[in-house]
Amino acid sequence: MKKLRSILIINSIGLIALFLPLFGYHGTVSSDDSRSHQSVVIDEEALKGKLELYSTEDLKMMLNAGGEIEKWMTMLESSGTNLVEKVLMGQGVFTNMKHYPLQDTFDKGTYSQYYYHAHRKGEHGHFHLFLRQGGIKEGTLPLLYDEKSASLNDANTFAHLVAISMDDEGYPLALFTTNQWVTGEDWYSAIDLKEMVKRFNIEHAHPSYVVNRWLKAMLILFQPQIEALIDERDERLVQYKGGIPLKVALEDQELDVITEEEISIKGQIRMIRKILKERGVG
Repeated sequence: MKKLRSILIINSIGLIALFLPLFGYHGTVSSDDSRSHQSVVIDEEALKGKLELYSTEDLKMMLNAGGEIEKWMTMLESSGTNLVEKVLMGQGVFTNMKHYPLQDTFDKGTYSQYYYHAHRKGEHGHFHLFLRQGGIKEGTLPLLYDEKSASLNDANTFAHLVAISMDDEGYPLALFTTNQWVTGEDWYSAIDLKEMVKRFNIEHAHPSYVVNRWLKAMLILFQPQIEALIDERDERLVQYKGGIPLKVALEDQELDVITEEEISIKGQIRMIRKILKERGVG
């Protein structure tokens, strides 16, 4: 992230702050203004309209991904932990803006990458998901390269796919897209970016196999929202401030989050089942 903010220690001070760096992260700390996933209200009519645009086979894939997500979350809860805790475990004191795990998670085979961090109000933190050039379809070029990159090799050319906002219980709150100022990404068209989302896949077990599989399944279950957010991202950029140059809009700090939508795992699964039932699919 390229935001320059002072680091704020979220964990409690005193003895806890002294011992956590020695023994690792022990529990997710909630800020006073952090929301819970239980407060999320979904417009079911709008959700149904999004989902009905997809084929029955696509909806079945989403439903299968939803089942996998529920399985992983139930497994974690039964052992007294959650997704966020799995990412932060053993990483020392949890501080604003710092990446977790400390070296990010990067799959050398798929060129997929993600990290978790915190700095926004109303959430515990969020995941940023990326795909680097080696995992992008050959011949796919960005509309704008990030001029801060030293070169255009596989390591420095990358796309930000989507961000997932989380509460302190390890549940998702929302999905959102950002501009170039936030991530330093190279800027790809909506069509190319939607294809890249399907290629994201962390196949190893660092920092947690469960978290890695959960993220992949989230991209499948919420494909309609992600694709709509990416399309809306480009539409808003065209309208932003009366059509200023794209390069300027992408570096505008006031436009750090371009599009955002609240989500519900249970609500998504329930609506997919309803549509499939209406289509006569058991």
